[in-house]
Amino acid sequence: MSAKFKLQTEVKIDKTAIISHESRFLLLGSCFAVNIGNRLLDNRFSGDVNPFGILFNPLSIANSLQRLLWGREFAEEEVFEHDGLWHSIFHHGEFSSPSIKKTLEKINARFTVASTNLKETDVLIITFGSSWVYLYNGQIVANCHKLPENKFERKRLTISEIVLVYKNLFETLFKQNPNLNIILSVSPVRYFRDGAFDNSTNKATLLLAVEELVKIFEQVHYFPAYEIVLDELRDYRFYAEDMLHPSDFAQKIIWQRFADACFTDETKALLPQIEKQNKMLAHRPFLTDN
Repeated sequence: MSAKFKLQTEVKIDKTAIISHESRFLLLGSCFAVNIGNRLLDNRFSGDVNPFGILFNPLSIANSLQRLLWGREFAEEEVFEHDGLWHSIFHHGEFSSPSIKKTLEKINARFTVASTNLKETDVLIITFGSSWVYLYNGQIVANCHKLPENKFERKRLTISEIVLVYKNLFETLFKQNPNLNIILSVSPVRYFRDGAFDNSTNKATLLLAVEELVKIFEQVHYFPAYEIVLDELRDYRFYAEDMLHPSDFAQKIIWQRFADACFTDETKALLPQIEKQNKMLAHRPFLTDN
């Protein structure tokens, strides 16, 4: 009788089953957040993905949420010109343009919708990418927009800094929306600017902060995207060519695990039908003149 060997260490995930097609979601964070968010939209869920563009550090994400709560649109004094483009330090470069008017229009169009929708959001999904932050004139920036590096102060957030900001923020969000559920994750994208050891301590800071927040709030859940890639897949076959980002195949696996853990049974049963419909809609028959 041959022995059975396990070739993977499976990451166990607590099943929350909090997402259905009736749920409205808001997703903020790194490029990993964009991947999950776009898959949600492709599968006919309703929500918004990164209304400020890609955000990497926890405090930029928190600042974005706080601004959405305030509902105050961005004004001319909050953008600046560099290399022929107008930018916001609170937004990704996708909002930048040669026209100050156009830049503000793009920023505020997304902002207004997201601010309104936040009040009715059922599930808030936040993905932390890095605990490193950059300060410009004393303010933490979401994007450096290729300004000279000497214009910024660089520092790493502490666990207590992240927890304090989010404890206050989550209390405000739950007061406004008592039925809100929050899913936190840490991006599996590796940050090797300062080497392997820094990447480990960088991610450990985020993970320990998330651990504290999950302990504090019953409606805050953790989805282990980082552990799925680092521990369950743990092979360079599951990385893109840069050896830092998960491959398309790895992203599909994470999506499947996310759906299994977070979707209701009824919602999961609908996914094959939706996939079939999407394939049919994507098909373009070749027509000829008769």
